[in-house]
Amino acid sequence: MAAVNPGWLAFLRVNVASIALLHFWSLQPDFDLLFSYRGYVYPDILDATHDHVFWTLTSLQQTLAGAGLPLAYESLLLAARWAYPLCLLLLGLGLFTRVAAVGALLLQLLFTQSIHLYQYGADAFTTVALFYCCVFPVGSRYALDLAWQGRKPALAHQGLFLTWLRAHLGLAYFFSGLDKVIGPTWRNGEAIWKALHSHAYFSVFSLDFLVRTPFFLLVGWLTVGLEMGYALGMNYRRSRPWWLLGIVGMHLGIGLFMGLFFFSALMIVLNLAAYYAPTLPQTDEPT
Repeated sequence: MAAVNPGWLAFLRVNVASIALLHFWSLQPDFDLLFSYRGYVYPDILDATHDHVFWTLTSLQQTLAGAGLPLAYESLLLAARWAYPLCLLLLGLGLFTRVAAVGALLLQLLFTQSIHLYQYGADAFTTVALFYCCVFPVGSRYALDLAWQGRKPALAHQGLFLTWLRAHLGLAYFFSGLDKVIGPTWRNGEAIWKALHSHAYFSVFSLDFLVRTPFFLLVGWLTVGLEMGYALGMNYRRSRPWWLLGIVGMHLGIGLFMGLFFFSALMIVLNLAAYYAPTLPQTDEPT
């Protein structure tokens, strides 16, 4: 592997924390409707359909009560509502980085599991990204921890962590593409048509004028090709810039035409952290 700019770790940390914070902030107008007993579905009813591999707010309240720490549901919800953005803020700043990352991951899981019927791709990949912030030395560059602890950044094994991230993305995209190509709708363009029109209220403009062209068919096959060929295209030096441009363009399209803004932003960040930030020229600045 060529020389790697360790700044990719800080790029991952700051952007993951920022997107997760913005995502959580976007939920605030509907927060009570999603999580409280004044919402669409009572939390204990949602809890009844959960697998309980990880806590929900309801099951955590019951666990605390069983341990002799009775706490009202709304009080627990309020505490988590403040603690999660605080952990994300500390993670983004690189202050108490590892503790903040673990706290953010656990609280993110607590929230998403509590409304598991409403989850979508952004929630799953936020969990993955926060897990990587727990495991990777993301506080080893451009972090406040380095300043107040007066230590040099620890950059051992960063190449191994980068390989891990790249392998994960390669597998995720390959099986996403494989799942698409198995059925007929991505091969005949129907899936693209449905995706655009089921979320048409988010589209920046209509593409209906292309209905009698092969546009939707070609975009369907292009998406499958980009995803299934991801590992090969991204890890071959000459094709990498074009493949990265294609993947970023695909996610921009998902954001612009389907309204999946946070999912698209997070996937773009993960791709740039894996294949762009590590290739930037290095500086002598240690923090």
